[in-house]
Amino acid sequence: MISSATIKIETFLKLLLLSFPILIILGAPSLNFFSVVFSLYALLNFKTLKKFEIFDKKILIIFFSFIIFIFPYESIDFKNSFIKYLSFSRFVLMLLGLIIFFEKNNKENSLLLQIYKVYIGILIIIIIDVLIEYYFGSNIMGFSSNYRGRIASFTNDELIIGYIYCFLTLFTFIFIYKKTNNYYFFIIACILIIISFFIGERSNFLKLFLLIIFFSFIHFFYFKKLKIKNLLIITTVIFILLLSFVQLIKNTPQAKKFVNFDEAQLEMLEKDKFSLFKGMFYNSKHAPHYLTAYNIFLNYPVFGIGIDNFHKESRKKKYENKELEKTITRSSTHPHQIYLEIMSEVGLTGLIYFICIFFYPIFICLKSLIKNKQYYIISHLFLHIYFIFPILPSGSFFGTNYGIPFWFNLAILLYLSKKNLKLS
Repeated sequence: MISSATIKIETFLKLLLLSFPILIILGAPSLNFFSVVFSLYALLNFKTLKKFEIFDKKILIIFFSFIIFIFPYESIDFKNSFIKYLSFSRFVLMLLGLIIFFEKNNKENSLLLQIYKVYIGILIIIIIDVLIEYYFGSNIMGFSSNYRGRIASFTNDELIIGYIYCFLTLFTFIFIYKKTNNYYFFIIACILIIISFFIGERSNFLKLFLLIIFFSFIHFFYFKKLKIKNLLIITTVIFILLLSFVQLIKNTPQAKKFVNFDEAQLEMLEKDKFSLFKGMFYNSKHAPHYLTAYNIFLNYPVFGIGIDNFHKESRKKKYENKELEKTITRSSTHPHQIYLEIMSEVGLTGLIYFICIFFYPIFICLKSLIKNKQYYIISHLFLHIYFIFPILPSGSFFGTNYGIPFWFNLAILLYLSKKNLKLS
């Protein structure tokens, strides 16, 4: 017999899960509350881990090994790093808490299906709000962006609506795919890509675009085994739509952010492409972060400078590069690229650990898909890849706004993958 207190707790936790995208919009305090609640839930239910077949020694070894691998051995500010190090531990506990909760409450995927439906509703609201701001200059709450070609939406001056939009799109992508036929699905996919473009966050747009295109190939050549005739028709239609879209948006601020060549640059493009793109990189806002993080890694290759110390170390005069137009901006909270952040702050030892975190879930997910085709896993696999996408800018892996959604999705990815493996 389940007590009324247990029912109330589980109802509250369920509401937290359903409102997770809203918590991201509200910011770090709300997400921290979410992580603390599920961390406590993990600690209170830790003894129950043995009951669940989905937990094996590999998962527990990988996710508790952070104690060894990312400890601030050579930290330039041990106190600061150690506090962040302890704070990071709640992500792992939160992951365990989420998996335990899904194991107890996700009967026949009922909880996940509810989550997908609610998140689609939130996504639709965001899309409507983005379009209102795009056409009228401010969203339904009166928020607007001070940056030309960027949409603020509900996040106001934080300007992270593109990240939240991509999170929701990829999270619910396969659910949408399963609920629509081929034609409606591709119309919806095109709309989702266009909306991402309107938001004006280049990195998020490119990640979403590439992942949706990749899935389209999987859909046609693996799931549907499309006939050549139909493929030619669809390719032609897509080509016409793309041309129309390019013509429609070519003079918009968003388009100018993507392709912003003046006449001199266009001349150089014809003569020396490498020099042009090198010059564009050196003049970009991300170049100081990337090069500084790489140089920090060279100076502290084994253990790094310690978590959350990039800001302190990057301010030093020795990282100033006069070749960079915006070298003064190098001193930010993090390098804005997940791999460079890991390399500079926790070194090679930390990088080994994170490679396990990044790629072990991909391995077991693909293994699960081969054995038992649970297509909902693909959404969470794509979202996982979105978080660890190389080269393109990203949020801070150790930060609340980027870190907690990563571990939240990872919990679902591991749960579905391991569950399927055990069932098969």
